[in-house]
Amino acid sequence: MIWSIQALRFFAALMIVYIHAAQTAMRVTGSNGFIPFGLATVGLSGVDIFFVISGVIIAKIAPGRTSSEFMWSRFRRIVPMYLLFSVLPVATAVGMTDFGWRDAVATFLLWPATDQMTAPALAVGWTLCFEMLFYVSAAVVLIERRWAFVIFGAYGIAFLLRPIGPIFQFLGNPIILEFLLGVAISFAPPWRPGIWAIPLGAILLAGAGLMGIAPTGGTMDFLLGHDGLQRVLIFGIPATVIVYGTLQFRARESLWTYLGDASYSLYLSHIYPLTILLALWMKFSIAPDLIILIGISAAVLFAWRIHERIEKPVMALLKRRQPSRRTELIDIKPAVWN
Repeated sequence: MIWSIQALRFFAALMIVYIHAAQTAMRVTGSNGFIPFGLATVGLSGVDIFFVISGVIIAKIAPGRTSSEFMWSRFRRIVPMYLLFSVLPVATAVGMTDFGWRDAVATFLLWPATDQMTAPALAVGWTLCFEMLFYVSAAVVLIERRWAFVIFGAYGIAFLLRPIGPIFQFLGNPIILEFLLGVAISFAPPWRPGIWAIPLGAILLAGAGLMGIAPTGGTMDFLLGHDGLQRVLIFGIPATVIVYGTLQFRARESLWTYLGDASYSLYLSHIYPLTILLALWMKFSIAPDLIILIGISAAVLFAWRIHERIEKPVMALLKRRQPSRRTELIDIKPAVWN
């Protein structure tokens, strides 16, 4: 178990919860609280940190497994909880007669690119579309290593053909480079002074926010890859630096690693308590910083109970269904958000 990376997962998820809580405060009061708006938008980079982490961990755990073993471990980790939290948004969309075949493909197959780009019903599911793309690519390489060259070539072609349409926009999205950056640093030798990369990466992110160059946007912007290269440079490079520094940190099992284990539940579920609280604050408004603090606290507490009562039992049950020939080094949690 890479305990330092496990802890980093929680902080990356917390960054996303923060930006969504700040957006809630903005809707209610017109202010996002004490932290300047530009700096607050840096919370979006939690997604980029998770993508880099995915590249690192896949590169470390995939070798030695069969393709089916690898995909089963990823399926049971991602899909059951994702489908659980998709029930309400799907039911709501169907009830509003606004859920077509494109939405079904994007939601249930995590494939957003048909004749038009379509986001999954669960808003944060857009990142899982890329995660599944990463996992399928890794599984193909496990079947035959030479397929890696085909995949890299296909990505390059898709990148050049992005103006043509949704399929190329998805398969050639610049944000995929962050996964490849994670794979690259997974092969870097240990270097203890590299731990200083953590504050360096944080300074780079904060600087981008304060200078007003941090990329923003919504789910569709992220799927289409609008300003994608800018995002890789401004968020992806510092995220890679932070993950590299974290790999040099000798952490032990602790409260932070436990919270890291619950980060997937936090990612998927945080929008629910924030939505309920939004309805409350619209009637009984309070100071923006209190809205943010209460929202973050409620999201973490809710995710903790979901993790204990639902996620852990479901994972334990599914793990017994198909025992692996190799003990897992770490369970991958996907990235979080919008």
